[in-house]
Amino acid sequence: MKETQTPVAIPDVVKIAEDTAREAGAYLLHKLGTAKVKHRKSLRDDVLDADLQAEHLIVTRLRKELSHIGILSEEAGREGACEHYWIVDPLDGSTNFQHGSPLFGVAIALVTHQRTQLGIIYLPTSDEMFIAIHGQGAYLNKARITVSEVATLHQAIIHVGDFTKEGDLEIIKEGLENFSKVAKHTQRIRMIGTAATDLAYVACGRADALINYATASWDIEAGKLLLLEAGGKVSTIQRHNSKPVSIYSNKNIYHEVKELLETI
Repeated sequence: MKETQTPVAIPDVVKIAEDTAREAGAYLLHKLGTAKVKHRKSLRDDVLDADLQAEHLIVTRLRKELSHIGILSEEAGREGACEHYWIVDPLDGSTNFQHGSPLFGVAIALVTHQRTQLGIIYLPTSDEMFIAIHGQGAYLNKARITVSEVATLHQAIIHVGDFTKEGDLEIIKEGLENFSKVAKHTQRIRMIGTAATDLAYVACGRADALINYATASWDIEAGKLLLLEAGGKVSTIQRHNSKPVSIYSNKNIYHEVKELLETI
């Protein structure tokens, strides 16, 4: 692996981030199904004790190993350098996790000079480590991955992200309209409640596209790099007076999905 414009060699950074994600994943497996709500961020978004402890574990280790790299984390916010910084989602899919579902993940990305250089998504219950390095491809447990070759929308499995965590009825209505129209044109449609897992699945061909409403960097940055390095395409549609909708897709059905959403 080549070195890039980062404060340390990329192989060292990858090893630290991978080990950190595995450590957090081991903790989360121990807590699965027993997490307690610490406080509520919005109507449908609870912060769990497991969120906070996993974040503390990740941030503490990254700070210790690479103190000169800043951190932007979902619960703790930003600290340190802004030209080189980690983006951390310690528990993506916390509602699933709270209910004992195996569908959750840990996401860590490294941004340097406004470019995402590294993306890691770790799925603890299946022990799957997805890693992407800018310009060097995407990998699952060290094997190269690519997006699917599905050629038409009617053959595709499409994942859809949660519409809103705030309970906004207009956003829910619009999301259901999108969902209904897309469902009519696809083989299957899925909503699994974790953007990190959605993006990892599209990157390795388990799904063919994701329609996503999340905009926070900790929700999407690691998975976006994974998808792009696996040969996928990404774009965001901003309709008047509506929430942005992002498309993460293989290249073959990308335009079909985009055109369909633009007509809704």
